[in-house]
Amino acid sequence: MFKKLSAAFLALALTIVMGPVTPTAAAEKEITLALWDEVQKPIIQQSIDKFNVKFKGKYKATIAQTPWGEFWTKLDATMPTNKTPDVTWMNVFLPKYANGKVLEDLTPYIKKDKALKMSAYVPGRVAAFNYKNAQYALPKGMDAVFVAYNKAIFDKYGVAYPRANWDWTSLNAISGNLARKMKAAGATSEYPIAMELDLQPSSANFLHQDGADFLTLDKTKTLAATPQGIATFQKVIDLMNTGRMAPYTVLSETKASDLFISGKAAIIFVGSWKARVLETSSIGKAKQIGLVQMPKGKLNNYSVAGGLGYAMAKNSQNKAGAWELIKFITSQQSMTNEALNGIEFPARADSQGAYARGFQNIDPSVILAATKTAVPYPHNGNPASLTPLQNAIALAYSQKAPLAETIKSGAEATQKLLDDLNK
Repeated sequence: MFKKLSAAFLALALTIVMGPVTPTAAAEKEITLALWDEVQKPIIQQSIDKFNVKFKGKYKATIAQTPWGEFWTKLDATMPTNKTPDVTWMNVFLPKYANGKVLEDLTPYIKKDKALKMSAYVPGRVAAFNYKNAQYALPKGMDAVFVAYNKAIFDKYGVAYPRANWDWTSLNAISGNLARKMKAAGATSEYPIAMELDLQPSSANFLHQDGADFLTLDKTKTLAATPQGIATFQKVIDLMNTGRMAPYTVLSETKASDLFISGKAAIIFVGSWKARVLETSSIGKAKQIGLVQMPKGKLNNYSVAGGLGYAMAKNSQNKAGAWELIKFITSQQSMTNEALNGIEFPARADSQGAYARGFQNIDPSVILAATKTAVPYPHNGNPASLTPLQNAIALAYSQKAPLAETIKSGAEATQKLLDDLNK
C-alpha cells in the first residue's frame, strides 16, 4: 500500500513540477517522401509543413532529396526493404516497379476514400499511372519543352530574337550569326546554344519532330537508326562542329541551364521543370529572358511530355499515413501553391489557372501552349531495354565513334530487347 501511495505521490509531484504530460514528437509516426529535384524541394516543403501541422501528434512527414543521378539506384536498393521511403516520386519507370511488386496498389484506397474525387485530375495523367488496371500513383503535374533565349546576348551582338513558328533553318541562321559575332569579339566562353544531354529536353523531341521516334507510341519499335533518325543526330552534331552549340565536352560537364543563367549561352532547349530557375535567375529578374516554342523539324515542333506522380511503397511501415500524405500533396491547396511558385504545371484542372499568375519575369503562355500539343515521353517503363540506344546516342554526340554505325548498333541492341519484352 505504501509503495502504491509513494508512486502516486511521485507522479503527482512530477505533474506539478513539469506540467501535464502531452504526446511527444516521438509518438508521431514518421513518413518519408523521396524526390530528386532540389529546385522543387523548398516549395514542396511548404506543403509538408502544413501536413505536419494538420496531423500534429499523429504523423510527421520529412523529405529525402537525392540527386537524379543517384535517385533510382538508391530507390532500387531500399524499396524491397523496410527502410524504403513511404512515398516516392514516380515517372515513366512505373511499370518496372509495379512488376517488381514494390509499389502499393492505390485502387482500394481510392475506392474507400469517399472524399477523394479522381475527376479533379487530368484524365491522361491518371491513366499514365494506371498499370494493368491498378492505380499506382496520384498525378502531380505535367511538363513540356520549349526554348529560352537571353535577350541581352542577342542585343549585344545585334542579332534578332527567335520568332514564333521558326524552324531549324532559322535556328541554324540565328545561331550561325551569333557564332560569327562571338568569334569576332573573342568571346570564347560564350555559346549560341546550350542543350541538356538527357533525352527529354533534347533528342527525344528532335527525333519525334523529324518522324524518327526514339520509341514508337505502341512502345514496340525504335526508329532512331532510320535514315531520318541518323540525319537528326547529324544536325545536332553539325551545330557542335560549327560553333553554333557548346561542344560535347562542355555539355557533359556543365548543366546547360547553368550555362544559360550564368550568361554563357544565348539559347537553351529547356523543360518546364526549370521554369522556376529561369524566373528567379538574375537575368530573369532583369527581364532578359524570352521564351518561344521549339523550332519546327521535318514534321512539327511538338514537345515530348512527361509528368510525375506520388506512389506508395508496398513495404511502407505506415501506409495509412502515406495515403494521407499522397492525398494532401496532390490536393488543390498543394497543387495551387506549386503552380503559383512556378515549379509545376499541375495535373489538377482546378489548380492550373494559378500557374500563369506565378510568373512575373518570363512568359508562361509559351509553356502552356507547349503542353497543348505535347506527345507522350517515349518510354516503356523498362530502362534496361532502352539503355543501349541511350548510351549509343551519348557516344555519337561525343564523336568518339562513327555516328551511323554507333546509332545502328545501339538501336539493334535496344530493338532486340524490345522484341523480347513484347513476345
